[in-house]
Amino acid sequence: MNTPPLNVGIIGCGFIAQSIHIPSLVKCKGAKLVAVCDKNEELAKNVAKTFNINKHYSDVSEMLSSETLDIVDVCTSIDTHAPLSIQAMEASCHVLVEKPIALTTEQATEMIQTSIKNNVKLCVVHDMLFGLAMMKIKSMVNKGIVGNLVGVEVKQSFPPQDFPIIADETHWWHKLPGGVFGDALPHPIYLAREFLGELEPIMVHTRKLGHLEHMPFDEVEIILEGQSGAATIISSCNWPSLMMIDIFGTKMNIHGDLYSSIVTTYKARSNMGKVVPTERAMANIIQSTQILTSTMSTTLQVIFGKQGGHRSLINKFINSIRSGWEPPVTMENGKQTLRLLEKITSQMI
Repeated sequence: MNTPPLNVGIIGCGFIAQSIHIPSLVKCKGAKLVAVCDKNEELAKNVAKTFNINKHYSDVSEMLSSETLDIVDVCTSIDTHAPLSIQAMEASCHVLVEKPIALTTEQATEMIQTSIKNNVKLCVVHDMLFGLAMMKIKSMVNKGIVGNLVGVEVKQSFPPQDFPIIADETHWWHKLPGGVFGDALPHPIYLAREFLGELEPIMVHTRKLGHLEHMPFDEVEIILEGQSGAATIISSCNWPSLMMIDIFGTKMNIHGDLYSSIVTTYKARSNMGKVVPTERAMANIIQSTQILTSTMSTTLQVIFGKQGGHRSLINKFINSIRSGWEPPVTMENGKQTLRLLEKITSQMI
């Protein structure tokens, strides 16, 4: 017997909804996108037409009362995450909300309480945890291949040429605590927490390299410490777009290019650290093979429509609703990522 798909309504029809959320939802067999909502009615109408969605609304209350929705996907500015998610959960809808979960941890706590009170699930979009490269890296770490984990480094860049809203000084990104980094940093934070658990920032350094006058800084370097190891995060608006992670272990290091889904490993050198030509040559061959294999694998996944952390996250969220399991990203994980983000942005000057 076929299980009918869960009805989904999206709130917010901007860039993130059009480029990632909607394309992912329309490919999910377990979900049916039945309505979109945006306070800009013309935008909602155009998006519904573009993606062949039956209904569009400019008022959230109207959409919630008119449609029979199982899930509401919140793709709006961060300051509205809490009130819109709470409104949807009070209408008995499960909620998928963009990162970070809310603007403050107090709001996140209220969202969690509303979820529990109404017996609905709340899941935060930490989508990079479910991409091809990250899934492979997590599997390798869980199998003990790297030995004891001692550190993580995450590098992130989102330049204005790829993200034009950075150059728009009126965009809500610039009004966040930490400016544009208030929206960008949750990704490297939750990636580091995935391997090292709870962390605390011990150094936050900002600097300005670019020419945009409305940005007081456009580069951030962060050092965090935890019981399981240390993490370094470098976030920049100046390099070509990238998201890379390095895992450091006592037996092996892993490098992951999360945008290209390429994973390579680096083993410890033998012979008291001396450079052995044959050993270096073999390491080069192994790494070249890994890059080629990862590239071919990613290409095949894209061809067959299986690539993409966001789509994987949605499928896991749907399964959690039907099975009664925990969401793929728990409410508490979303809250703790926000707690760390607040601590970091409070130190940005």
